Amino acid sequence: MSEALPERPDLDQLRRRAKELRALARRGDPAALERFQHHHPMSRRGEVPLAAAQLVIARELGFGSWPLLKAAVAAQTTMHRELSAFLTASLDGGRQAADMFRANPAIARRDLHAATVLGDAEAVREALSVDPGAAVAIDDERGWPPLLYACYSRWHQIHPERASGLAEVARLLLDAGASPNTNDGGRARYRSALKGSVEANNPEVTDVLLSRGANPNPGQPIGEAMGHGDHRCLRLLLAHGARVTGTWALGAAVLNDDEVALELLLEALEAGGVDAAKDATEALPDAATLASLPVVAKLLDAGADPNVTDEDGVPVLRLAVRAGKDDIAARLQALGAADEVSDIDQFIGACFKADREAAERLLAEHPDLLERMTEQDRAVIVAAAGRPRPEAVALMASLGFPLDARRFGDQPLHNAAYHGNAEVVRVLLGAGADVHGRDGRFDSTPLAFATVGSGERAGKPGDWVETVRVLIEAGASREDVWISEKPPSTEVASLLRSYGITPDNPVEKALGEPSEAPISIGSGVMADMARHLEVAHRDRDLDLLGSLLHPEVHWTGDCTNKAQVLNWYRRLLAEGTVATVESVQVYGDAVVLGLSVALQAEGARPAPPQLVYQVFRVVDAQIVDIRGYPDSRLGGGLPKTC
Repeated sequence: MSEALPERPDLDQLRRRAKELRALARRGDPAALERFQHHHPMSRRGEVPLAAAQLVIARELGFGSWPLLKAAVAAQTTMHRELSAFLTASLDGGRQAADMFRANPAIARRDLHAATVLGDAEAVREALSVDPGAAVAIDDERGWPPLLYACYSRWHQIHPERASGLAEVARLLLDAGASPNTNDGGRARYRSALKGSVEANNPEVTDVLLSRGANPNPGQPIGEAMGHGDHRCLRLLLAHGARVTGTWALGAAVLNDDEVALELLLEALEAGGVDAAKDATEALPDAATLASLPVVAKLLDAGADPNVTDEDGVPVLRLAVRAGKDDIAARLQALGAADEVSDIDQFIGACFKADREAAERLLAEHPDLLERMTEQDRAVIVAAAGRPRPEAVALMASLGFPLDARRFGDQPLHNAAYHGNAEVVRVLLGAGADVHGRDGRFDSTPLAFATVGSGERAGKPGDWVETVRVLIEAGASREDVWISEKPPSTEVASLLRSYGITPDNPVEKALGEPSEAPISIGSGVMADMARHLEVAHRDRDLDLLGSLLHPEVHWTGDCTNKAQVLNWYRRLLAEGTVATVESVQVYGDAVVLGLSVALQAEGARPAPPQLVYQVFRVVDAQIVDIRGYPDSRLGGGLPKTC
């Protein structure tokens, strides 16, 4: 009897098989003796040396000797290692993938995934003719079918002539049974065919998927279309009904200062009968701070209120002045924005513009200005650190802005590191910023923020390699800086390894070990509310949930009434979101649900569910506020209202 060598052979496992066979033969096992008689009849019964058992194993696998088997295993292991490295490089993009292919152009014929990621339609067609089921087979390494490799491939960027080949490969795989909605159901990092093609900015593959019925909404691929400066994928998504309301699309257009994308989104809102003025008004505070005048003008033309305030109650005119955006401030004033600008606003604006002369003049005219600044005023140095303006941060530091100020829990050094602002990092460290400081949300160091930023902001402006190097050379701790759930870019990963830094083990975020016994939540109104919430989530009963909500319930900044909150839940359910209640706790006037959340995977290995926590604040037996948190620390503790 002969068998094939496994696709990923393990020499140690083969050695164990040989030892087990030797032991059975020495005990006189009939089946083992029969194997020896068939493959090594000259072996003497009784003694059975290990070499004889190894020879039997080798011959059963079709090799004439154990050394030949070892050589084949080594060659296959090397081939799989090279293939894995090639696939990773092809998904990351860059010169490494091209160099590897140039050194071994036959790699496309070795493996369907390699042919897929290269857009080699001929090789894929040939492979599928031999084994049509390979089109939907899931690989061991990533849990992906071939379609995801075609969609996340960067070969159309490495060699643009491969774009049409990748589109043809996608067609071949779909014709062979792959689903255009292939996805892994992930929450922390959702992977889908459509999101991959948009993330890789491949409009040809995006067009193929959408024309075959891909749902344009799960995972909000519309948000991925914002960072490329190329609007073809965005136009395709909108043409196929991608939702704008309730997504981060407008915010992403503002963040990327993309006037064209913003115009397309506003037109889509109006075409869908949505009041664009409301969405434009919500986006205006960020635009006045982060974007240019043309973007702000688009929002104002769409009906944005020039007197809107941000979540802290600061009017948009003051935000523009504080950001040093004089042209935007002038436009707002021309539209009748109330002028409540203070000397502190002007001083902060001068600092953002790195205008030392204006800043010092204001200090001379108002000697008590620094003393009158609030903690929120001083924390603008955190926002400044997120911009590539080291001269502005240097000016702020020299004028007494605190280096340990916090905004959303982050200190200036954390924000600079996350954005890859290496020169700003140098300025802050030179001014005395704490390289070991911990943020208030994740309890992480600036170095961890740099590694995460390199992955999450890949393709955006920033030099994370130099940022990481500067932090490490400044003595940053190397513990807990490579977050497995939020991996660094390929370049930063290589640098980290050169310093001996390896991935951390994923942190378990559960409140505790699951128990078969019900969690004690006491009695009374809050206990009843907790039980009803548990049932509503378990049974997906929106009628029950609605009966618990106050008419003006708030869900973060997205929903401000019961109808909007219920629509938000309906949308999640329609997209296949499954939330399993893992824990129920009562804290004062709040119920905290620990939820294991995932989307329904299709065609790929399901990603692990994400554990999140929702806090429901209750007043007079009705839920008035809902907030979400990524872990049981609940943002450093329960809200003060709890």
